[in-house]
Amino acid sequence: MKSEHNLRILGLDIGGANIKAGLVEVSNGRIVECRTVVTYLPLWRVGKKKLSKELQEISTFLSKTDKIDGVGVTMTAELSDVFKSKKEGVEYVLRNVESLCGNTKPLIVDYTGQLIKLEEAYSDYLNVSSANWAATAKVLTQIFKECILIDVGSTTTDIIPIVNHKVSVLGSTDLERLATGELIYTGILRSNISSIVHSIPIKGKETEIASEIFALSSDVHLILGNISQEEYSTDTADGRGKSLDECLSRLARIVCSDSDILGEAEIKKMAYNIYNEQIKKIGNGLKQVWSQSLFEKKLKARFPIVTTGLGGKILGKEAALKLDFRMFSDIGEILGIKDSQVIAAISIALLVAENRGEKLVWSTF
Repeated sequence: MKSEHNLRILGLDIGGANIKAGLVEVSNGRIVECRTVVTYLPLWRVGKKKLSKELQEISTFLSKTDKIDGVGVTMTAELSDVFKSKKEGVEYVLRNVESLCGNTKPLIVDYTGQLIKLEEAYSDYLNVSSANWAATAKVLTQIFKECILIDVGSTTTDIIPIVNHKVSVLGSTDLERLATGELIYTGILRSNISSIVHSIPIKGKETEIASEIFALSSDVHLILGNISQEEYSTDTADGRGKSLDECLSRLARIVCSDSDILGEAEIKKMAYNIYNEQIKKIGNGLKQVWSQSLFEKKLKARFPIVTTGLGGKILGKEAALKLDFRMFSDIGEILGIKDSQVIAAISIALLVAENRGEKLVWSTF
């Protein structure tokens, strides 16, 4: 039974390809209800003007006309090339959020995991740019004294160290985090194959691949059974369907061939090779973060790795296993959230609930 004192908080993670939203109801420090939605919205293709309508439809769908007590926002959409600059992108997203919220004052998460008001977000736009990882990491600091978060999304991977219950990153902006290994530009759905490998073994002979967008990482992972057609939630490289045969056809094309010539078994070998290269890429970032975070004297086998995102277990956990880590948790399982894609949205909602005086209760590790 719902209590009139339950807090109902809407969390929005506004990306350039997907909007992830969660409406969390909190009572006595516990999540008592959670509704989520993920909407594919490629701004570079449909145009930025679609954002306002989608946000309104998402809010209405989740709230079901009930009162929302607070709104928390994080974003990565500002990096989309529909905007001339990050400043323009952040301001555009904030204006749409402001219009959506009306009299409810939204709070925006900055790269430290702190919640700030709209006015401050407008003036310090770089502090809130691409800070969705900070919302998830901030929640983790209440659960783990130390750990490394590996969040593998559709496009990128975040590797975030937690030290003494504090987020302990070296980089704040995307630019800085690319240099520190805390941001790896590889993901489970939208990565161009040529960003993962430059050549690939074909029938025992190392073969250069075509530098074209013939196939995506989503094709690789569907071929290998790592994702379902439903989870293949991005546009295909050629605009065709998402069946196994169509994925095989696209992947064969990266070496200027086709599935009739190569055959399914050979193309699957290609997919495994690309998959392993993605794991290595994430592993290299994890090694860099580990060496920078004063963890090197600790035993990897007893050090917690926390995964999230659609590719968290498929790519992140596998990368950590190859580096001899053996203790794994999934933040979705900790929070009781089934859809790992919405964890940042849920996290920002929980931070807003705490800001409104709700003390959340966690089992600590």
